[in-house]
Amino acid sequence: MDIFISYRREGGYAMARLLYECFHNAGLSVFLDLEELRAGPFNTKLYEAIDNCENFILVLPPQSLDRCEAESDWLRLEIEHAIKQKKNIIPVMMVGFTFPDNLPPSLQVLPFFNGVQSSREYFDATIKKIISMLRGVNLDAEKININERHDDVRYYYDEDEREKHRLRTEDALLAKFEKPLVEKLLEDREDVVCLDVNVLSTTGSYARLNYPQISKVIALTYNEDIVKRGTAKKIDGENGDKIDFFQVQFEADDFEDQLEECLDKADVDGVDIVYLSMAIMDLKKPFKVLQAIQNCLNENAVMIIRDVDDGAVFAYPDKDGLFQKFQSFYIHNIYSGYRYTGRQVYSYIRKLEPREISLERYGINTSNMSRKDKKALFESWFSFIPNDFARMLREDPSSKIAKEVVDFCDKYYDELNEQFFSRDVLFSAGYVIYTVKF
Repeated sequence: MDIFISYRREGGYAMARLLYECFHNAGLSVFLDLEELRAGPFNTKLYEAIDNCENFILVLPPQSLDRCEAESDWLRLEIEHAIKQKKNIIPVMMVGFTFPDNLPPSLQVLPFFNGVQSSREYFDATIKKIISMLRGVNLDAEKININERHDDVRYYYDEDEREKHRLRTEDALLAKFEKPLVEKLLEDREDVVCLDVNVLSTTGSYARLNYPQISKVIALTYNEDIVKRGTAKKIDGENGDKIDFFQVQFEADDFEDQLEECLDKADVDGVDIVYLSMAIMDLKKPFKVLQAIQNCLNENAVMIIRDVDDGAVFAYPDKDGLFQKFQSFYIHNIYSGYRYTGRQVYSYIRKLEPREISLERYGINTSNMSRKDKKALFESWFSFIPNDFARMLREDPSSKIAKEVVDFCDKYYDELNEQFFSRDVLFSAGYVIYTVKF
């Protein structure tokens, strides 16, 4: 076996999963316990896997080694065994990680291994660095297909009527939480110019920004059909002169030039409020896009940012672990962005040096929620999984993970729905909402 990936599930799973997919797709044999560990004594199988591997990749999110003080901690046991067996240990240190001062004696050699400083923004460089450090592997880093994100935001399939309905449902539900925030941001303002980033539907953009203080909306989308529909509605007089749709390439090197051109065509000099709805999760280099947007802001501009963080997700009680199992499918969804950006938004925005950043919501839960809203939340948070994986299976009938998820949904989706609506179950979805003042 080429690689064993060791990780702390809290904070490390997403990166471990990405590394697994990347190296597995490159033809390497990779052990990741969620994929390979099926039955039998847990420790025996893990130790055998480490014995049989050449390289031991250790994913280190912040505080991941703190629990290694306990002799029975599984991450500690894995690392100790890899050290004992003289494996090629490659620490992958995520943003915010530092080695604790109180490492147990058996792990005190760990900081002296050559490691990799990793970040989501520079994932390509992370992979290439790890490849250069692998032992016994003949792999050309320049030829490997690093498919963590597309060059542009292309996860949304416009012809999918179910997904369009889900997006409308999600917009309507979250608008109830966002409306008072937007109203507060717009207090004592008039003739406000709004920039709506990563628009996935014409109706959603207009509905959530239909405030009398907003005189112009510049809606940016990667989707040409959305621009055509938006323009047609404008010609029909549905939106008047209030909203203009533009197709842009968010990840392109000249995105800032594209943005300036959009403002010129809309006949505005700058932007007063920016709305980023599920945009950062889909961007490969979020800070670069945010910098370009900042350069077009007027004085005292504001932002409202909606994103997701799977760290805010929980269900209790979780009978038979159905919610946890379902949540584990998200990372396999090739049409979904990075689902932990909600916690990264603060760091990205902080670099822009705004006057104020407020985390308004971290998770939206079913406590005291009406049945109608619970229905909308279930559809918004769950329904795209069976839909997306069915699409994945149609496009690649040999996909084992797509078949596994489709089969699971066929068998358990209705039961999951029933548990979700139980009065005894509290569910929190990982929607995150920020407001920012410049």
